[in-house]
Amino acid sequence: MRRNWILPAAALLLLPASARAGNEEVAVLRLPQGEIVWRFLPHDAPAHVAYVKSLIARGFYDGTTLHRVIPHFVVQGGDPNSKNDDRSDDGDGEADRRLKAEFSERLHYRPGTVGMARDADPDSGSCQFFIALENLPRLDGRYTIFAEVVEGLEVARRAAAVPRDLNDNPLKRVPVTLRLEKRSVRDAVASRESGSWTSGEVLTGPDKPRPWDSANRLWKTPVVAKAGLRAEGEAAATRLEVAVGADGRVIDVRFPDPAVADPERLQVLPGTWIFEPPLYDGKPQKTRFEIRADGTQPSASTGGGAPIDLAAALAAGAAIAPGTGSIAPPLPAVRVALPAGAKPPARPTRLRLTVGADGMVSDAAVQESCGDAALDAAATEGARALAFAPATRRRPGKTDAEPLAVYLDIESRFVAP
Repeated sequence: MRRNWILPAAALLLLPASARAGNEEVAVLRLPQGEIVWRFLPHDAPAHVAYVKSLIARGFYDGTTLHRVIPHFVVQGGDPNSKNDDRSDDGDGEADRRLKAEFSERLHYRPGTVGMARDADPDSGSCQFFIALENLPRLDGRYTIFAEVVEGLEVARRAAAVPRDLNDNPLKRVPVTLRLEKRSVRDAVASRESGSWTSGEVLTGPDKPRPWDSANRLWKTPVVAKAGLRAEGEAAATRLEVAVGADGRVIDVRFPDPAVADPERLQVLPGTWIFEPPLYDGKPQKTRFEIRADGTQPSASTGGGAPIDLAAALAAGAAIAPGTGSIAPPLPAVRVALPAGAKPPARPTRLRLTVGADGMVSDAAVQESCGDAALDAAATEGARALAFAPATRRRPGKTDAEPLAVYLDIESRFVAP
C-alpha cells in the first residue's frame, strides 16, 4: 500500500509554488473536438520525451492531422505526410531521426497512455504518437510509453468517433496543433498502476471482427432482422462497412468511399439495425462486411486489410505479376524462431530456391542478408526443409501436365519462440 506523507503547514510554506501546485511542462494538443493535455514521463523514456519536446517547440506537428482513429482502441497522429491531400501515404511519414526503443516493465497501457508508433523494427519510432482509449495490455513492453493524458481523454474519444474510411482515416481532416505549456497536473500516474486490467478492445486485437467470406460455405449470409432507419433515394446505394457483434447488433461503421456525401447522417443508420446473429460453422461470430445503406446486398469488405479473393480477382482479369494494378500470388515464407530476447531484424532474409520436379528443395541460396549471419543460416536451413506441390507445364499437343523444376524467390519471417 502506498504511504501518504503529510507535511506540516510550516514545511509547505518552504516549498516552491510550482511544487505545491504540481506545475509541469505539458503538451497541449488542440483539435476541433477540444483540448487534450498530456504530461511527459522523462524518467521512463528520456530520449523520446526530449525529442518530442524538440519537435513541438519547432512547430513540427502544427498542420498535421489525426490520421488513424479507432473507437475503443487509439487515436494516432503526428505524421508529416498528413499535411498533404494524399490519404494513401498517411502513416508512412517520419521526422529527421528514429529513436531507440525505451520499453518499460513498470508502465502499462491504460486509458490516456501516450505511446510512440513504429513499424516492425522496435527502434523505428520517430514522431507519430498514439493515445490509448482503453486498457491495452497486449501493447505493454512493445511500444514505448512517453506520456499520459491528464486532461481531455473524452476529447480523444470524441475524435475517435468521427466518420472514417477503411484505413481508419477520418473522412474530414482532424487538424492538430501542439504547444508546450506549464500546467498544474495530478500527482498520480495511471500508467504506473500495476494489477490485472481487462482489455477494453472491441474492434481490434485477438477478438476483432472476422471478415465475412461469401465464398466460404461455412459462413451464413448476413441478414437484417430489424431496421429502424434506412437510407432512401440516391443515398440508399451508398456502401457501408459494418462490424456486427455476435448478438447481431452493429458495433462499428466505416466508409469504403472517402468522398461519400453526408457521412455523419449515414453513420447513424446502422446503429438502428439488428442482424440475425452472424454464424460461422453454426457458431455466432463477430463479423465485418459491406452492405448498402438501405440494409440490402451484403458483400465482403473491400479494403482495410481484408483478404482478397484471388480466384475472383483473376477471373475478373487481374494480372498475376508484380506491379501497380496487378496481383502477385502469395509466396511461401520461411519461419525462423528468434533466440530468446533477440529482436527481429529490420528486413527479411531473401532466398532463391531450386525446387525439383518432385517438389523438394535441392538448393537454397541467400540473395539478400537480413544483417545477421546466424539468422540467415537458420532461414536457409528452414528453406531446405520445405516441400511444395510440384510446378507443372502443359506442352502443345500433350494432354497430361508434366512436372518441372523451377527457381523460386522467397523470404524469411522471423517469429518469437
